[in-house]
Amino acid sequence: MLQVLRLSLNDGLLSIGVAAVLTHILLNRYEPLAMHILVLFFAILPLVLSQLLIPHFTTPSAVAFGFTLYHLVLLTSVALYRVSPVHPLARYPGPIKLKLASYFSYKLSISGKRHLYIQRLHQDYDSDVVRIGPNEISIRDGSCITTILGSNGLSKGPGYDGRGFFLSNRSLLNWRDPAKHAQRRKPWLRGLNTAAMKHYEPVLAARITQLSDILLRKRSEPIDLTQFITHFSFDFMGDMAFGGGPELMKDGDTHGLMRRMEAGIKSGLLVEAFPWFAFHALKIPSIKARIRAFRASSDARARQRILKGTQVKDLFHFLNNDDGAEPVSPSIDDVAAEGSLVVLAGSDTVSSTLTALMYRLMRHPDVYKKLRAEVDKFYPPGESALDCKYHAKMTYLEAVINETLRLYPAQPSGSQRATTDATLVAGTHYIPPYTSVRVHVYSIHRDPRNFSPSPETFWPERWLIASNPSAWDSQLKKTPFVHNTNAFIPFSYGPANCVGKNLAMMELRMVVCHLLQQMDFKLAKPDEDHFDEATKDWFGLQVGSLPVEITPRLPV
Repeated sequence: MLQVLRLSLNDGLLSIGVAAVLTHILLNRYEPLAMHILVLFFAILPLVLSQLLIPHFTTPSAVAFGFTLYHLVLLTSVALYRVSPVHPLARYPGPIKLKLASYFSYKLSISGKRHLYIQRLHQDYDSDVVRIGPNEISIRDGSCITTILGSNGLSKGPGYDGRGFFLSNRSLLNWRDPAKHAQRRKPWLRGLNTAAMKHYEPVLAARITQLSDILLRKRSEPIDLTQFITHFSFDFMGDMAFGGGPELMKDGDTHGLMRRMEAGIKSGLLVEAFPWFAFHALKIPSIKARIRAFRASSDARARQRILKGTQVKDLFHFLNNDDGAEPVSPSIDDVAAEGSLVVLAGSDTVSSTLTALMYRLMRHPDVYKKLRAEVDKFYPPGESALDCKYHAKMTYLEAVINETLRLYPAQPSGSQRATTDATLVAGTHYIPPYTSVRVHVYSIHRDPRNFSPSPETFWPERWLIASNPSAWDSQLKKTPFVHNTNAFIPFSYGPANCVGKNLAMMELRMVVCHLLQQMDFKLAKPDEDHFDEATKDWFGLQVGSLPVEITPRLPV
């Protein structure tokens, strides 16, 4: 035992402290996930070193004191390094608590107000780069978008390792390896190209009609429009992913799917902040059982869809390689993982955007009136508003959708990217190796250098003026007009952008046209408007409830 060394008390304490600092230096360069290595450095080593104190204390006291001292010095070393001038990110400003520990970043994420907090950091520090974690930065500079997110940009960050609980059956979202991501993206691209989209129009039209009928039946009392749009979107994406599923619009959420989805979203925030936790969580029986149950449910739906055969060319048709485009078909687990992503990601993002759009229409009657007039022009009574043939001509509809996406991007805080072993130069900013990076979409979209005047205001006309700049007289208006479409990235950017963008846009256009043709909406409680306050940034945008009153426009 080390007690044979019989060091003085001071030398023993110093030895334990030096060992703790050396452990920090070693693990700072290499962060192991293997349990035996963690046990070695955090349990066995301090236990062995505590033997140096046995000549001066009883054995239990020596072990307790040595163990405590080791970890206190280790934590102190980590904390001092993270806030010191020698840290690679020391040049970038940020709150001390966010520099110290990922725990505070997680607390910020779970609050749902991360997007607002980071925007305020950029404003308060007057800096396009702020530090939002021990090893993470947020960037507000629109000129860096291509460098960071483009085809030669950065791969996804370590937070996606945490989200890939089953490392062998990750969905497209969670693949960090660019080559593997590109391979898994191929069936999505085939399933979401222009030709494939034509097959989805009748399915979408049927679901929109169902939504419209339900809303009209509920017209006698105020309803929460958020709930109905969420159920509609979930049902439609279930059609796309598995050829059907729980009928939320028809039966309601009898199985607590929305509650389970919210719990899953919050769990995702935890493992994104602490990727190592996801790795070890699989060893916890209760968590392992829950994940297995979710995967078993997805697998069962995938198998049921396979038994149905290809009656309709839905997205599953392509994800399962039913079109025979790939030499090797994916496993049932891989298809189930992708199908779950279709439902979870596809339903959440579109429903939030659609609800936010309807909210903004009701808060801005002048915009509502103009858009309704455009809908009436192309889809008068008797003309089906579920036909997409006029969408390309509906410039104001496009302006309203774009303005909604500008103010309510699907991922307000952006998706995490990370540098490798080399420094990245993005514009005038130097990003050190092994640094996590977020292009903060929310701040970029509301930056007056990109959109002016009134970047915080819902003003669809800015998109019309952008296509006809002569319509804006800067001297008369006293404000220069700025419209930087290169900084408009509601679906992210580059090879890992939202693969479902075209489907989402078709869904938004069809739903808005049909609902505005069929009925009028107004806020049920305009004096108790808490919609924006209730909106949360939980990886993706989550909107609050929207109580509305409905009046039919056409005979019911």
